[in-house]
Amino acid sequence: MENRRGTMPETELGRSNQERANDCLARLLVVIALGVPLAPIALAASPVGGWGEMLLAVPILLVWVIAGITSLIWSVHSAMRQAWRRSLMTSILPIVLLLVALKPLGFLSACHHIGEVARFFGLKSSYDQQIAALPANQRPGLVVFIWDGFLGAENGVLYDETDQVTLPPGHKSADWLDRASHTELKAATQNPPEGNCGYSVRPLWDHYYLAGIWC
Repeated sequence: MENRRGTMPETELGRSNQERANDCLARLLVVIALGVPLAPIALAASPVGGWGEMLLAVPILLVWVIAGITSLIWSVHSAMRQAWRRSLMTSILPIVLLLVALKPLGFLSACHHIGEVARFFGLKSSYDQQIAALPANQRPGLVVFIWDGFLGAENGVLYDETDQVTLPPGHKSADWLDRASHTELKAATQNPPEGNCGYSVRPLWDHYYLAGIWC
C-alpha cells in the first residue's frame, strides 16, 4: 500500500530491497554453479599447466562445496516461504555438485582434458611453423613440445608425422627409434627402457598428440 505522499511504507520498501538482494545472491549462486567448473579448465589451458591446476583446484573446489551447502539450505528455506523461483535457482548448485560427486575424478579429468585441448589449439599455429621449418634431414618430423614438468614427469604435445608413437614396443622402425633418441623420448624408447621410464599419448589433431613422459 502507498502512504499519502504516494511512496511505499518503509517496511514494504525494506522488504522489496531485501527481495532484490536475495534474487541477486541467488543469481550469483547460479553463476558459481556453472562458472566454477571453468576454473580447472582455465588453469589447464594456462601456462601454469597441470601442476598449477593440482595446487589451485582443491581450494577452488572447497569454495564450491561450501557454496553448495549454503545454496541447499537457502533453497529449502525459499521453498518453505513459497519463493519457488528462488528455490529453483538456488537448487542448481547442489544438483550440479551431486552429479560431480558421483564421479569426481572423471569430472576433474574431463576439465583437465578440455583445458589441454584449448591450450593446444592456442599454440598450434606456432607448432605448425616450427615443424614446417624442420630441415630435410629431420623428416619425417618427430618433435616434442614440453609444457611443464615435476619430479621426472613432463607433459606437453608430441608431433609424429609417421604416427608410430602409438605402436607397441618392437613395432617401431629403426629410423623412428633413432629420431626418438634425439628427443625427450630417448630414455622411454630404449630397448629395454631406462629404469621405469615410459610415455603415454592421446590423439589430438592430425599428427599431434597430448603426451606424458616420465622417468
